[in-house]
Amino acid sequence: MEFGNYSLKELWIASFAGVRGAITLAGVLSIPLLLSTGEPFPARYELVFIATGVILLSLLVGVIILPILLRGYDGIDKSSHRRELQNARAVMASVAIESLHKMESRLENDTNENIDPELLKEVSLRIIGNLRRRAEGKNDMEHALFAENLERRFRLTALRAERAEVYHLRATQQISNEIMQKLLHDLDLLEALLVTKEE
Repeated sequence: MEFGNYSLKELWIASFAGVRGAITLAGVLSIPLLLSTGEPFPARYELVFIATGVILLSLLVGVIILPILLRGYDGIDKSSHRRELQNARAVMASVAIESLHKMESRLENDTNENIDPELLKEVSLRIIGNLRRRAEGKNDMEHALFAENLERRFRLTALRAERAEVYHLRATQQISNEIMQKLLHDLDLLEALLVTKEE
């Protein structure tokens, strides 16, 4: 791990934020009660006492010093991070739209594919519509984020309704257990993707 990008204050914050004493406690409690000869382990209780003191002291120091270190610390600016992410998505969507227009015109002129023009237009408009909304979101960031979150809520609601229906279909024995597992796996992947985007 590279620490060159972090300031000394950030390193101190990370050090004190992680102080909990779990490793110390686990280490001292792993000492056996008895030796192989059956005699008590020498100074085991003294070691437990010292470890407890170290843990309490480190927690106390962390509680006192961490607020002092965090005073005046802004942390990560999430709004600029979100703007940068939205701008990148808008640029990506613009490039994708151009490539889809080229693909559409190529498929229209391709005699081997013989695709119905109306079907081609319908599929193209559906996909390009979603991408265009993302591309136009670069200008009105707040509206784009609201629309994206609203779409995500609709998708999650639909997904959860589908999951409930899968259980109903299995309960009424309209599908096998293997099909249920396959459908639930697909729904879990989609939900994980949507929840990750929300975070």
